[in-house]
Amino acid sequence: MKIYPNYHTHTHYCDGKGTAQDYVTEAIRLKMPALGFSGHAPVPFKSWWNMPANDFEKYLNETWELKEKYREQIDIFVGIEADYLEDLLSANDFASQNLDYIISSLHFLLPKKAEQPWDFIISSGKFKTGLAQYFGNNSKQFLNYYYSQMNAMIEKGGFDIIAHIDQANKFNKHKQFFDEDTPFFKKLINETITLAAEKDIIIEINTRGRLKKLSENFYPSPAFLKMCCEKKVRICLSADAHKTSELQSFLPEAALAAKAAGYKEVFELNKTGWQAVAL
Repeated sequence: MKIYPNYHTHTHYCDGKGTAQDYVTEAIRLKMPALGFSGHAPVPFKSWWNMPANDFEKYLNETWELKEKYREQIDIFVGIEADYLEDLLSANDFASQNLDYIISSLHFLLPKKAEQPWDFIISSGKFKTGLAQYFGNNSKQFLNYYYSQMNAMIEKGGFDIIAHIDQANKFNKHKQFFDEDTPFFKKLINETITLAAEKDIIIEINTRGRLKKLSENFYPSPAFLKMCCEKKVRICLSADAHKTSELQSFLPEAALAAKAAGYKEVFELNKTGWQAVAL
């Protein structure tokens, strides 16, 4: 079985389990060609799963040291997963950190009625409560807002990879809240994919939703991914690992999903930058 690189990795510095050294040891054991660290970057409000601000420098120093220590055995890359929140957070906040790459994502939203950032993906209960409180259970309004924020994140730029781009459907198993096959939904995602293509940003195929049994599909969904291929959006494969045992979770299946969508290559990071690699 082919062993893949993984650039979406969370250690004990944020909401992962295990040290950075643990991940490097396991990646070498697996003979992975590359390992990227992408700790959840600090945010200026309460969040149990983001890295505390006073640990950020320590995280960077440790991962850079590991990169140098094991440079003859594995390519290690130092990155972060930076949250976007309109007028408050963006990947550009970390432009001075000399990182190898940045993943950007939406975990929080700030609708007009919200007094504090809404962590809409933390649990199904909080999602339901927020959908009712901020959008009157109108899923179209929620989706319009989510994808408007995704588009604003892409426009703001400053990052390499979009994480779990359609995570708005995290709790939408069995179409509980909305139908992803409607022209309305397809129009929204087409606008976002078109923008990502224009900005030449990589979209990851993130396997964590399937790993956690929240969905039978990956992020993006098959229809979403096919549209990405049609627009010639670059992709990479991502295990979104929170444990060392998850470093290869469903990556072979993600490669098959990419092929099924029409892709013939994925992008992998090496010492010279992002390079196309045949599937």
